[in-house]
Amino acid sequence: MIIPLGGDRFTQVDADLAAAFRPGDRLYFVQDTGALLHVPAPVHQVVTEQVDAAAKAFEQLRSTEREKIRDFYRLFAANLVASWPQIMAANEDDKQRAKAAGRSTTRLVISEKVRDEMVAGLEGWAELIERELTGGSSQEINRVDHGDWNVSVVTAPLGVIGFVFEGRPNVFADAAGVLATGNTAALRIGSDALATAQAICETSLDPALQEAGLPVGTISLIPVRERSAGWALFSDRRLSLAVVRGSGRAVAELSAVARQSGIPVSAHGTGGAWMVADSSADPARFSAAVKHSLDRKVCNTLNVAIITADRAAELIPV
Repeated sequence: MIIPLGGDRFTQVDADLAAAFRPGDRLYFVQDTGALLHVPAPVHQVVTEQVDAAAKAFEQLRSTEREKIRDFYRLFAANLVASWPQIMAANEDDKQRAKAAGRSTTRLVISEKVRDEMVAGLEGWAELIERELTGGSSQEINRVDHGDWNVSVVTAPLGVIGFVFEGRPNVFADAAGVLATGNTAALRIGSDALATAQAICETSLDPALQEAGLPVGTISLIPVRERSAGWALFSDRRLSLAVVRGSGRAVAELSAVARQSGIPVSAHGTGGAWMVADSSADPARFSAAVKHSLDRKVCNTLNVAIITADRAAELIPV
C-alpha cells in the first residue's frame, strides 16, 4: 500500500506491518522521514487512560492545599529509604534481563548513592514549598541571587507533562518536580528499566500520593514495555509539554510525533552541554570541569568542548 506524504513524496506499508495491523490500531507517520509508527490498540488504550487520569488530577490540583504537595515529597523520600531493598531486587532483575539481551546496563544501575540523591532532591522540593508557606510569594517558590543576575523557581501550571526516558530508573525524583509547580505527569520509561520503575511506584510513589491525599494520576508510570507507548503518549494533544531524553534517533522521532501533534517539546538526544576554553583557560580547572561533567550520566554531561587554536596543543591532551 502506498501512502502519499506532503504532495510530492510517498511511503509504503510493508508486508510485516500489514500483517501485524489489527482493527483499532493506530498508524502515525513521521513527515520528515516517512517512517510509519504502529501503535497497537491495547497500548493506545493504556496510554489514553493514564493521560485521562493525569488531566483529571491537574484540574483537582487547582484547589489542592500546598501542604499536601509538601507532604507528598517527604513521604516519597521516606518510602524510598524504607523500600530500597525491594527496589534493588527489581533493579537486579532489570540488569540481568538487559545483559541477557546484550544491552548496556550503565544507565540502569542504581545504588545507595543514587537513592540518597533522589531523597535529597525530593526533600529539596519539600523545603522549597515550606519556605513558600512560611512567607514566600504565592508564585515564586525560591530565588537565588548571583550578584547582577538571579534564578527563580516559580509555579507555572501548564497541565499534563509527558515524559519519555530511555533508561534511568531514578527519573521519578526529577519528574516529580513538576508537581511543585502545579503540574501533573505521565511517564514512559525504557523497557530495560521498567521493573525498577514499577517497584519505585508500587513501594514509594503511589503510597506517598495516597497518604498525602493527592489525586490518583498526579504522577504515573505507563506500565507497558512497547516503544509504541511513547508514540501514543506524544500524540495525545492533551499534553501541555512533551519531555524526551535518550539516544539521538529515538529522540528525533518522538520529537517529530509531538510537534506534528501541536505539542511543545523539550528534547535532548545528542547533547546540548558545550564548554569553551579560550586563551586564558586554566588547565587544572578545565580538566576538573570535564571530569566532573562525566561522572553521573545525566543531561549536563559535556558533549562539546571548544578550544582556541593557541591552546589546543596544551588542553586537548588534558
